[in-house]
Amino acid sequence: MSMIIELSDDEARRMADPILRERLKEFGYRGVTVSSEEDFDGDVVLRMTVDVDRQVSGRAMLDVGGEVWGALLDRGDRRFALLTYRRPEPAPGSVAPAGDFGSNDDR
Repeated sequence: MSMIIELSDDEARRMADPILRERLKEFGYRGVTVSSEEDFDGDVVLRMTVDVDRQVSGRAMLDVGGEVWGALLDRGDRRFALLTYRRPEPAPGSVAPAGDFGSNDDR
């Protein structure tokens, strides 16, 4: 039986960063910030805010989310990883390209 642990936010970031860097390089991966927070029913989850240059495809979101969560489970951390993707805000007065709806950060 494996031991259940909780990684520090920094340990979780260091664990997730190489996975995100490799899997999201085509979307202009810039980095990730991690914080522990309570979800709607009181469980502690890991909020991972992923900074990218371009919109991440739905398929990539699902794949990398599962891979990060699997890596956490392998380390003994049972918390769910909630990944939020954030893109740079357009410069004031600039026009976003067609189909580009700005940041998809839902917080």
